[in-house]
Amino acid sequence: SVEVIIEAPATTVQRWLPRALGRCELADSASTRLVATTSNPTWYAAQLAALPVPFRIVNGPELQDAARLIGQRLLTASGEP
Repeated sequence: SVEVIIEAPATTVQRWLPRALGRCELADSASTRLVATTSNPTWYAAQLAALPVPFRIVNGPELQDAARLIGQRLLTASGEP
């Protein structure tokens, strides 16, 4: 199970993400809660990384770990230690 808060209105987020990624719910007037399950957290994290706005993984330790690894790979690719 995963829960992600995306800093954009639900109507906007629904245009960016395929339905297969989960259910979008109104978190507040400016953000969306994405609720889903995944058996492939690395793929799921990569899909989230393509979002053009900030997001926060609230629930899903495997997804958090996968996002951390992808983030580290991107930092390394940019020349950051």
